[in-house]
This record gives sequence, C-alpha cells and structure tokens, in this order.
Amino acid sequence: MPVNRALPPIPQAVTRTEAAAVPWLSSEPARAETVAVGTVYLHVTRACNLRCSYCYFAASRPLPDEMSGEELTPVWPQLVALRPQKVVFTGGEPLLRADLLDLMRSLRAADPDHRVLRCLNTNGHLVTPQLAQQLVGLADEVRVSLDGLAERNDAQRGPGNFTAALNALECLHELGFEPKALITLTSQSLPDLEDLLCLLAERGITRVNLNTIRLIGRARHNTAWQVDPADVNAATERAWARRYPQQPPPPAPPAPTAPINCGVGQFLNITPNGDVYPCHVLTHREFCCGNLREESLLTICRQTGPLGRLAALDVNDLPRKDPGLAAARCDTCLGDIYAATGSLPIWVDILPHPSGSQAPARSRPHVSK
Repeated sequence: MPVNRALPPIPQAVTRTEAAAVPWLSSEPARAETVAVGTVYLHVTRACNLRCSYCYFAASRPLPDEMSGEELTPVWPQLVALRPQKVVFTGGEPLLRADLLDLMRSLRAADPDHRVLRCLNTNGHLVTPQLAQQLVGLADEVRVSLDGLAERNDAQRGPGNFTAALNALECLHELGFEPKALITLTSQSLPDLEDLLCLLAERGITRVNLNTIRLIGRARHNTAWQVDPADVNAATERAWARRYPQQPPPPAPPAPTAPINCGVGQFLNITPNGDVYPCHVLTHREFCCGNLREESLLTICRQTGPLGRLAALDVNDLPRKDPGLAAARCDTCLGDIYAATGSLPIWVDILPHPSGSQAPARSRPHVSK
C-alpha cells in the first residue's frame, strides 16, 4: 500500500495532488450511474525490457491478443465519460508499443476540455531527449521507476536501470517538466531510501511516490521482502533532516478514523487484452468484471454490476460476513487477503465468475512465473 508520510519536497507523494490544481476534479460530481473511479490503469502491453523481481504483473512478453490502436478507438470517449481523475498508461513497458504516443494523443483528442489527466509509467530505458520533448504537453505526469542506488536497484530491476531511470528523470526535468520518481520499497532496497531521496533532491527531482511491495506476481512468495512503514517514515525523516536541517519536518498525515472501503473499484485496472478488474491486486480470473471487446466501459462500470457491488463493500460489515476478516481495518487491502487465502465468503454473491464457475477463455494476464 502507498506510504502517505509526505516529505515535501522529498517526496510530494499524496493522493489527489492534482485536484487542488484543477478545481473541477474536486467539485464536479461523477456520473450517477457508474462507479466513481479515481484512477484508470491502462496496461497497453505486457511486454517489458526488464524482469523486475517483484513485478505484480509478471511482465515479460506481450499477450497474444493485446488490443490494437483501432480497437481502442471507441474506448477513449468512454474513458472521458467515466470521468476518472487520471488515466495511467502503463505496462509492461508502455514505450515498447510503437503507437504509444498515438494512443495518448487519441485520449487527448477525446478530451478537449482536459478533464482527465494523462499519466505515463516507464522504466526510463527508452526515454530520449527527443521523446521527452514529445511528452511535454502530451503527458500531465511521467513516472519513472527507481527503487534504490545503483547496486541494489539493478539487482532488483535489471542491469543499467539505475542509470537509465536517473537519466530519464533528468532529461524530463531539464525541459521544465516535473517528473515523478516511482519507488517500490522492499527490504532489499529500503537501506538506500534515505540516500536515494537526498540524491533525487540534489538533482531537482522533488516529486516522489513511495509504494511498498505487494506479494503478488513474481513477489508472491517473498514475504521477507515486506517492509515496516515505520522504517520508511524514519528514512524519509532522516532525508528531510539532511536536506533541510533548519526546517522542522512536515507533520504526518492523520490516521484514518472513519471506516472506508479499501479502494476496490476506485482504481480500475484494464489489462492489454481488454479485461477489466477492480484493482491491481484482484486480477484473478474470477474478478474479471468484463472485457472492452465485448461491452462498453460504461456498462462494465455501472453501479449495479459486479464492479459497483465490490466498490460498495462496507469494511465495518466484513467481519460479520467472514470471520477470517475479524482484524479488518479501514486500511485493509482485500486484495492482499484474497491473494493469501484464495477464498473469501464475501465474494460469493458479487463475483461475475466465482471460484469453480466457468470464466471466459481469454489470455490470462496475471501469471505466476
């Protein structure tokens, strides 16, 4: 789960940062008949030029049935009509798609009022000065993955990635763009966090997003890689003290007090073959809520459908429905619980394809190797 202990300007890692800058995002109501989606993660390919040891998508080669640019054409106005805060073009490595910039331009053309922020996730290897120039004005945000200093980062992500990622961040920064460093924290990379934050700040990279490892995909059995959020906070505080010794550290965000849902359904996950899932973690076949080749995104996201019913789960009520969730809190990730147990009674009346039923025969993007 994201670590929300902010360290502005190292890091500026808060949710809905953009809402304050674009007033309509926080004031205009979402469509009443669809789920109120905040972020759509559009996986345009499963192909990747790295083999990160913890990749939740287990990205490597493209799926055999990835949607073409022509097939995605009707999806762009649907995305705009859904009114998410942002659409994140991701992968795999999205820049391996030769038409990636055309896809982003298509979303821009479908959204003349610029109501949806266009974001790009990349590992940085394919970012050149020429490409960076093209991204300025096309992408509202570019996030470059970088997890540690050279030795630990490259051990997790692949040889040469530290240099490539840092070069990409600096290339974008030199053009006046404010890229974001996307840091996934594991027990292997955590010792570098303090020094990495200081290094980024020295290079002018002050927008950072911290995420702890999820035990899915290639990391599903690596419980020893998990980190304690208190250790993360301590590292960010030390980085702040080194960079800004005359300034007191910013206050920690208040802990959640009112029950909230875990975010399922608020973070839509679309895989390269058009399957739609309620989040990054719940990408098991039984959680597929529809496919863009078969029905529109607005139909899939209707509040009366499986996605809407998943989004409406009441955290307060979960322990009554399933004793296994007795420890559920307002920050509980149901995806993590399902990944660990493989079975939860609360899903039975909601899932479009409960365990044991016949799901559509399509390429399954969530693989284990």
